Amino acid sequence: MCGIVGVIEKENATEKVLQGLEKLQYRGYDSAGICFKSEEKLNVIKSLGTIDFLREKVPKNKSNVAIGHTRWATHGKVCETNAHPILSENKNWAVVHNGIIENYKYICDDLQEKGVHFSTQTDTETISALLGQNNFLNPIKNIAFLMQQIKGSYAFCAVKNDDKQQIFAAKNKSPLYVFCSPYISMLASDPICFPKGEYFKMEDGEICKLQIGKVEFFDCKCQQIKKQPNLEQQFDAAEDIGQFDHYMLKEIYQTSPALRRLAINFLNLDLSALKKLSFDKVKLVGCGSAYHSCMIGCEYFKKVLKVDSEALQASEFRYGSTLLTKKTLCIFVSQSGETADTIAAAEFASKKTKNIVVLTNVLHSTLAKLGKIILPISAGVEMAVASTKAYSCQVAALYLLVMTLKSEKMFYKAVSDVFLLSKKLDKFYINMAEFAQEISFAQSVFFIGKGLDYVTAMEGALKLKEISYINCNAYPAGELKHGILTLIEKDVPLIVVATQPKIYEKTMNSALEAKSRGAKLFLISASPPKAFELEDFEMCLSLPKCPPLLRPILAILPLQKLSYLVSIQRGNNPDMPRNLAKSVTVE
Repeated sequence: MCGIVGVIEKENATEKVLQGLEKLQYRGYDSAGICFKSEEKLNVIKSLGTIDFLREKVPKNKSNVAIGHTRWATHGKVCETNAHPILSENKNWAVVHNGIIENYKYICDDLQEKGVHFSTQTDTETISALLGQNNFLNPIKNIAFLMQQIKGSYAFCAVKNDDKQQIFAAKNKSPLYVFCSPYISMLASDPICFPKGEYFKMEDGEICKLQIGKVEFFDCKCQQIKKQPNLEQQFDAAEDIGQFDHYMLKEIYQTSPALRRLAINFLNLDLSALKKLSFDKVKLVGCGSAYHSCMIGCEYFKKVLKVDSEALQASEFRYGSTLLTKKTLCIFVSQSGETADTIAAAEFASKKTKNIVVLTNVLHSTLAKLGKIILPISAGVEMAVASTKAYSCQVAALYLLVMTLKSEKMFYKAVSDVFLLSKKLDKFYINMAEFAQEISFAQSVFFIGKGLDYVTAMEGALKLKEISYINCNAYPAGELKHGILTLIEKDVPLIVVATQPKIYEKTMNSALEAKSRGAKLFLISASPPKAFELEDFEMCLSLPKCPPLLRPILAILPLQKLSYLVSIQRGNNPDMPRNLAKSVTVE
């Protein structure tokens, strides 16, 4: 959600900011803006839509200091006025901000009584307004005083209209990183924006003063902090889209090499701490696709280790009646490692148990810092908002985790299984074009399955609704009779996931009952279709052979491809679905 880039350099800071914002497009946004300094003046340019529109409006003249932002609207409608950067009323400060200022209404009312005029509907303007009102000569004191007044989850960068080439920043529970070299200094909400080299991760309550070749950190009492760059870059640079029309399609095809990378990384990990864990029950926690991977992981724990396990949505974890003890193993799954609800859930759990395991794609993330044990999912950078290869890697990582806990022999077998699966995917040609045409204009689509297939149905429905905007719902196959059949009308698409031989016929019974009510059936199974299935189903797709517990990875790929094709046929951008952000960094 939202993206921040700040640059100080000797050449052209505005262009570097624009390039950084392009790398942050995966986070989702509806508007963008930039502020650059020239002759003690703050120049602000904003635009709705993509970075391309903003780039067209930015003049070619060079500036040594600039900050930029991609906004995903939370407070205030989508318009240029509400886009960032936002100036203080006296035009002395410009601010870009991620997160939410929870007490902004109180601050706004108080400042308005003092005569301050607000020009936007955003909570961010309270930051620029307070900076404009503060009279400290030292900008660090201004920011420290500001941080005492605001509450919430935030990261912000600010520039002042003086002749000094510097950028200020502060954060609380929202990610912000710093890069400093003799040639260029940068701030960003994701270090993929930086050149190769070491960088700093700002901690909650810290203030940063950045200059070219120099960075200083302070606490909220203005005391300077000695901070060493102890993080080598542990991420891939944002990749070029290459021969593909969209990142989502590229990332679907990157699933195979990502799984190989995951298997190799697990072979090189020191898993001794994982093997020493002592627990009597398991809670797996995530949001969205990560939650679905947790549901599959939950089945792995039950089937392989015979351990009481439960998958929970991170957004509900703290508010339900979740029972945790010192013997509870809590596993938190997040692609970005910055998902606010998952971080809050991990913080809550860490007060009850020390058995905290984190699975993430970003080893320098906030969530990773909370884990006693950190396991990589090794998916590489995922630019499209809808998760594809990262989801498959999460499922595979949970499979490897459970097999590690089972025995050393099973661990090595599991690594081999993941390797073999990746080779299967190399040869797995997925033709979903006719299938996509059949459902691209549907008003609603239903998915059914049982057991692990039900989870695949849920993830398939999520993918399709995310990027096609079709109303999609997934149900356990046996639940159709308990109310859902009332929604089945003539020609409504019903996608049947049936990859488990022992319960295959049960799923078929439900599917055929829906057909008798007029549904058009589409089948994904683990074996070649039978004669009657060819008659009853509009399309049948058979998966290659693989270990039963890894079939969810094979089964989800055609559904991801289907979602992509339907999105294209409906004229949508599958990489940037409306109203959604890649990394949800606020509740």
